[in-house]
Amino acid sequence: MRFGILGDAKIARERLRPAILNAGHEVVAIGRRDETMSLSPIWGDIPSSSYEAVLNNPNVDAVYIPLPNHLHVPYAIKALEAGKAVLCEKPVALSLSEFDDLQAAVQRSNQYLYDGYMVRFHPQWHWLKTLDIGTRLTMQAHFSYPPQAEGNIRNVASWGGGPIWDIGCYCLLSALMLFEGTPELVSVIKSSNPHLDIEQSASAIIKFEGDESGIFQILNMTCSREMALSQSLHLVGTQGWAKLDVPFNAPPQATARFAHSSHGKDQMLGLGQAVTFEPCDQYQLMVEDFVDAVDKGRRTDLSQSYHLTRLLSEMVQSPMTS
Repeated sequence: MRFGILGDAKIARERLRPAILNAGHEVVAIGRRDETMSLSPIWGDIPSSSYEAVLNNPNVDAVYIPLPNHLHVPYAIKALEAGKAVLCEKPVALSLSEFDDLQAAVQRSNQYLYDGYMVRFHPQWHWLKTLDIGTRLTMQAHFSYPPQAEGNIRNVASWGGGPIWDIGCYCLLSALMLFEGTPELVSVIKSSNPHLDIEQSASAIIKFEGDESGIFQILNMTCSREMALSQSLHLVGTQGWAKLDVPFNAPPQATARFAHSSHGKDQMLGLGQAVTFEPCDQYQLMVEDFVDAVDKGRRTDLSQSYHLTRLLSEMVQSPMTS
């Protein structure tokens, strides 16, 4: 498959370019907001042009969009209308109205669109989904990084900045992959920054309604742009627990731990049993699945994206606690 990329973003250079090439595909065009801007030498002799020229290039089969968050929907719609399959960085939309516009464009164009959550394809999540720890009841998910320079796009609210959109989405996606039922925001607390119009940190409780038995599942999540670089995930069920050591930015060889009640008290209250996964590149696995979906005419599935957009929007729009 021949990919066109809109922008010279760091994630495009460091993650998607090698993922596309290692999956056996090509990058044939780079789009630039300002065509006079220099292009990273990593792209070699790949031609650059305007965003619109990439979208209208007959040699481009699919478009990857790593633009700032507020540009995801406008350019995804333009790419779909140009007859291109779309691999769009997360979050795919910043409001339900944007989401509805995008969903309508997908249906009109009959093109495939995927929101770029590479974590879905890492084998550690399949392991977690199939692990026997009884009925899953609660999960704690944390993702944080230190403050970014004030001019960074992550710090501009109108561009979809802030840790809720940037990394809180991974915490919420974790529960959407592992829990059942309809998620609802129970509460959220946010700290503010006097110099920025985004949240500094946010902690939320999300409840997933269960069946007639009355059982429900709870996600406790925290995301922050003012803490040390850290991420963790701890899932607890009626018969055991599991932890992913690096759940989101997994290293080439990821590790995890778990314990089952049958292992005994020492395991349950200790480190549990270690698990090591086969080395992989989750970005390459995502690209491979994306190409397979396009080749086989798979229909776009934005069911999880709907809940991500709905709940993250509610968190962002809630008043600051401090």
